[in-house]
Amino acid sequence: MSASQKYDSQKVEDKWYNYWMEQGYFHSEVDERTPYTIVIPPPNVTGVLHMGHMLNNTIQDVLIRRARLKGFNACWVPGTDHASIATEAKVVAKLKEEGINKNDLSREEFLEHAWDWTHKHGGIILEQLKKLGASCDWERTKFTMDEDMSASVIKVFVDLYEKGLIYRGYRMVNWDPEAKTTLSDEEVIYQEKQGNLYYLTYKIENSEETVTIATTRPETILGDTAICINPNDDRFSHLKGKKAIVPLANRAIPIIEDNYVDVEFGTGCLKVTPAHDINDKEIGERHNLEVIDIFNDDATLNEFGLHYQGKDRFVARKEIVKELESLGILIKTETHINKIGTSERTGAVIEPKLSDQWFLKMKELAQRLWMRCLIKM
Repeated sequence: MSASQKYDSQKVEDKWYNYWMEQGYFHSEVDERTPYTIVIPPPNVTGVLHMGHMLNNTIQDVLIRRARLKGFNACWVPGTDHASIATEAKVVAKLKEEGINKNDLSREEFLEHAWDWTHKHGGIILEQLKKLGASCDWERTKFTMDEDMSASVIKVFVDLYEKGLIYRGYRMVNWDPEAKTTLSDEEVIYQEKQGNLYYLTYKIENSEETVTIATTRPETILGDTAICINPNDDRFSHLKGKKAIVPLANRAIPIIEDNYVDVEFGTGCLKVTPAHDINDKEIGERHNLEVIDIFNDDATLNEFGLHYQGKDRFVARKEIVKELESLGILIKTETHINKIGTSERTGAVIEPKLSDQWFLKMKELAQRLWMRCLIKM
């Protein structure tokens, strides 16, 4: 019988992989051998595997197969991750294509669509791993929303909290107003876009004098709690200790000094909105300023938005600019290149937002783990 002159990958790969599976070569049970276990970094069920997954899993496969050859009790545990927020964005987009608005669905109805998506893409991902030849112990396949997995997460969370390693605190986060969730820095994509720099005048309290500031976000004046000048800028030293009146809101706010202010940018005067800018927040903490959050979670203006309450931030910006112009408060507008952060998940423009978040003390945890390693060595 002559051998084929062409290599048929489907026949060869399927034949041998099915044989390995039938023989149970990838399955492992606890015995006297030294264990060697890899828990797969679970791929998100948001789609299908990509080249990065292929590289990552090939390396794991090489390591686990080498461990088997060296006589270890090798076990490669496969699984998938629910990636709830990212998956939700995918499901919402799919529903939109089908003419369905998520807000028209009950929680149970939406969960049905989410589970349908999970089962479909989770199955595709596992089959893709098999096509790669991944020698996982498929009898141990897990999903991060399996009951035992969820119970383990809660147990570990409570344990870390009771040890004082998990704590809660208000921090400035990357807020996606479309997905209504916090994003990590890695999930924010920055793009340079042409915007405007708006020059506005603030009246000095009990005076005919005014001070001019430049801002790229005029809607945030409604959350201003101070005007800041550089202590080394002689142009504005006479304003120290005085108060300015916030346009439209008519609130009196202090004029403070801080070295953070760049005397070369804009007018050299900075409006401080601690709730909507990380640098402003730090200035606010140094000077014990009031914090006024003007946005709802969907980036519409809340009650602090005055007569713009309920309007989208970008709609409100245009209307506020028109009102400021009509009142003679807007002096001029210049084009300006802004570095805008957008959500990797939804494409929405990120809103800096103060949020009550959970944190893990990594330094202390790392030190404990390091000490354990030294003891074992």
